Amino acid sequence: MNCRDLQLRETQFRNFTLIHLNEEFSRGRGLEVGARAWRRSHNVLFFFCDVDIYFTLDFLTSCRLNAQPGKKVFYPVLFSQYNPSLVYNNQSPLPSIQQQLVIRKDTGFWRDFGFGMTCQYRSDFINIGGFDRNTKGWGLEDVHLYRKYLHSKLMVIRSTSRGLFHLWHEKQCADELPPDKYKMCMQTKANSEASHGHLGELFFTREIQEHVERQKLLNDSSRLR
Repeated sequence: MNCRDLQLRETQFRNFTLIHLNEEFSRGRGLEVGARAWRRSHNVLFFFCDVDIYFTLDFLTSCRLNAQPGKKVFYPVLFSQYNPSLVYNNQSPLPSIQQQLVIRKDTGFWRDFGFGMTCQYRSDFINIGGFDRNTKGWGLEDVHLYRKYLHSKLMVIRSTSRGLFHLWHEKQCADELPPDKYKMCMQTKANSEASHGHLGELFFTREIQEHVERQKLLNDSSRLR
């Protein structure tokens, strides 16, 4: 059984096309090729989505409602998870993925600086010029597309979505990065690990424990008097 047959059996999809490219990796280039490969005559609604995203059926409904050809495109703000091993460090085993989809300030944050997840019609994507073909690797192509829509006649719908989650995964900072960019990468990694308050608790664990022990000694001595 080949890869395509296996995907058909697992997903029960009836119609998809696998396109092979022998090029340097570019997220924007890959999405561009896929978008332009649609050859059917009628217009189609795109949902550009990364592999680390969890979405619900309710989100797909909002995707359809907030995008309209020639009039509006939808750029949802998704909820980004913190590291489950830190959020649920007192639970073993960790809760299931579905149980982790809780929107609280200690479980994650609204990723209001991300523009990669978007719902828009193919006609609007083609007319606006698609992704910047000069962008290499991962990142910025989504920002450039978003800015093009901001300067167009189309309405850009930007709102938080309770049915769209960025699942936590470890962020790797490459050794070949220069010191300034490596530092920025590590700062981003820290921001995605846990809330500011939780990180503070971890950083000051020894001081907190020492305080608890001092209070215990004081309480014990007061009871002996």
